[in-house]
Amino acid sequence: MSEKVIECKNLNKFYGKGLNSFHALKDINFSVNRGEFIAIIGPSGSGKSTMMNILGALDTASSGDYFLNNKN
Repeated sequence: MSEKVIECKNLNKFYGKGLNSFHALKDINFSVNRGEFIAIIGPSGSGKSTMMNILGALDTASSGDYFLNNKN
């Protein structure tokens, strides 16, 4: 069985509040097993840098769960 090193469950990131809020990431679900390589690709403004900032612990998600080596 593969060991998950990264797991995201229903990850969301909002900037701003109320009518001025921007939904940068919406309900992201994925996992990365030990030994796997992944690429995060998409057009400009699709949330790639936001996702990398959360995965690198430089920012936090607004909601959802992010596990790194099974630690939330």
